[in-house]
Amino acid sequence: MQSKLPVMPCKFTDRENELSALDKAYKDRPGLLVVYGRRRIGKTRLLVEWLKRNQGGVVYYVSHLSSHMENLRGLADRASRQLGDPLLSSVTFENLGSLLSVIHRSGGEVVVLDEFTYWVRGSPRVLSELQEYVDNVLPGTNMLLVLTGSLLGVMERDVLGGGSPLYARASHVLRLRELSFECLRELVQSLTPVDRVRVYALVGGIPFYLCQLAGVRSFREAVEKLIVSPASILAEEKDLILREELRDPHSYNAILSALARGYTRPSSIAVVTGLDQSHVRKYLHTLEYLRIVGRVVPLFMKKGWYRISDPVIRTWFTLVKPVLELIELEKREEALNEILRRIDTYTSSVWEQVLMKHLLKKHAAEGYTKSGPLVHKGEEIDIALVNPEEKKVIVGEAKWSRLTLCEAEKIRRATEAKAARLVPEGYMVENVCVGAREVSDTARTPQWILTPRTIESDSTCSGSRG
Repeated sequence: MQSKLPVMPCKFTDRENELSALDKAYKDRPGLLVVYGRRRIGKTRLLVEWLKRNQGGVVYYVSHLSSHMENLRGLADRASRQLGDPLLSSVTFENLGSLLSVIHRSGGEVVVLDEFTYWVRGSPRVLSELQEYVDNVLPGTNMLLVLTGSLLGVMERDVLGGGSPLYARASHVLRLRELSFECLRELVQSLTPVDRVRVYALVGGIPFYLCQLAGVRSFREAVEKLIVSPASILAEEKDLILREELRDPHSYNAILSALARGYTRPSSIAVVTGLDQSHVRKYLHTLEYLRIVGRVVPLFMKKGWYRISDPVIRTWFTLVKPVLELIELEKREEALNEILRRIDTYTSSVWEQVLMKHLLKKHAAEGYTKSGPLVHKGEEIDIALVNPEEKKVIVGEAKWSRLTLCEAEKIRRATEAKAARLVPEGYMVENVCVGAREVSDTARTPQWILTPRTIESDSTCSGSRG
């Protein structure tokens, strides 16, 4: 069966929870399983890895942005080869349900329609045909039908949404999220922990991009490969993502550019883009729905601000766009040096997020379930975790710089004093942490100081949870 599946050269990392979810879906057959997530997040790789570990009749088909009949022919031909049934490729099918019935009779126990959202976009009628099959035929089989998709808007609106013919019919839904920072040490082993944070700032925990860096010898080489070289990935990736998800990306580009320049509220974005504020709010809502933009709301507050949450989109608008002209003029060394000059300023905000996620994971079992910044009257603490039941708070300050132990202690005392003013009455500050790129003058780093190296040594790689 393995030879029938796509070849995946990159190392498979983590995703044990997701593999368990797939095992459960297979055990619960018959059923409809939906697996989705952003472009390059590893949906195909997860399914291929899982299918390698299972026996039985498998049909794996990658859908195309084409006509309904073209996809039906493609699925029939693929099933014929994978199941060894010539009948499937010799008959013309006009309905997906009838084709799936023949596939099941030919021994198909698991049918994967990869990138199903392309089929939906090319021919929405496939949804009604699939609904009829799921309602009337699938319950009498032993088949697991798997749909995957990278177009988040199409998947959540047209496949899973309330107006979809398939609404509430999926027995299992699995949305893939990024891998955690700790997983980078398995995928980018040749770099230092500090440089792995810089890479995480560039591409997050998205496996496809990380796999391109296997074996790179320096962060400079990583930037060259990802952004500056003629075969770079990130230079065109932004347009691919936005064009796939949005019908008219021009206004969205203007809003994302404003966010990258530090305009984080609808009113200020409207001023710098010239767009009506009501339209800005609508566009931000769409970008938030697609997980391209996220809203940051400080703890104990209701109002917040927006930021670009997709790591590749954020990197493109903040680091790639300013040097795009240099790249197009083939002044690649100048472009590379400019990115390297700005990288630590860029990484500092991502370092806050790395610390926040690490602390939340570390203290979740103790009841710390909420996290965010603390803001009050012009003062701010980068990181705060709250145990709402016991009214306890852990706070931290992130510094993406090389500190001495004396400097770290001074920052800790200042943060503790600031917390006394910002933490609401009735809450107790349980601990104060300092995050630093490195600590220079101590052989043993105190537990309250977090660095990329200590985070990696204190953690296990863990990917998405749902």
